[in-house]
Amino acid sequence: MLRIILTICLVFSSLGTQFAQEDSTEVADTSAGLPKEYADYLVAPKTLSPDKKFAVIYPKTELCPEGSGDRCKDYLVALQPFQVLTVLDTKYPEFEHKNRGGMSATWLEDGSAVLVTLDSRWGPGDIFLCEIRDGKLSRSTNLLKKMHDLLVPDYKKANVGRYNDYFDFVFEIGEDQVPVCEFADSTHVRIHGTATTEPKGIAGQKAWSGVVEAIWDIPDAKFASQKVTRKFAGIRKESDL
Repeated sequence: MLRIILTICLVFSSLGTQFAQEDSTEVADTSAGLPKEYADYLVAPKTLSPDKKFAVIYPKTELCPEGSGDRCKDYLVALQPFQVLTVLDTKYPEFEHKNRGGMSATWLEDGSAVLVTLDSRWGPGDIFLCEIRDGKLSRSTNLLKKMHDLLVPDYKKANVGRYNDYFDFVFEIGEDQVPVCEFADSTHVRIHGTATTEPKGIAGQKAWSGVVEAIWDIPDAKFASQKVTRKFAGIRKESDL
């Protein structure tokens, strides 16, 4: 007899859909219960709010030919009743079977804010702080872009060239696996991000890397503190790796 390790309890009503999880903290992504106009999207259970009222939905593969398309978008939604709160404003949305993709979410316990991370090859590609009030989106901030902007001046001073034609530099996850962004408390986000132009760590290559450590004040929508430190700039040697 097969042991059931993943279950989803879908409760339908005339007003919408509520997701609940039973006996497991991990369940399969599903389109079950979504309105027919969003039947080609999937709810990511790992993004569910603590009260199961909100989540992120992302498109099935067919909506994202070559990784783009008019409906190739990720949405933060209310599930009961169903309502789109906001589209996540990214050039590189998560979609079904995306190569080197991934998505996660961390909520405040009261459901008033969520950090949604869209993964890229080396680390986060976007990190959105979405704030919710009275069941509506009150503000969405791309914290990774804010971090990027803090690092740009030192990156430009290094004059080592870009990561590629699309990105000047990329963020990567360190060996310590410390989250790039995490809630310090109900009104602050703790930030610790490492960026580089050369994540492969190849000797003989020009490279720059830097670290940003900061605290984001949620109510004031600005940095309460910030510090940028250069880790390296120049041509990598074997001893630098």
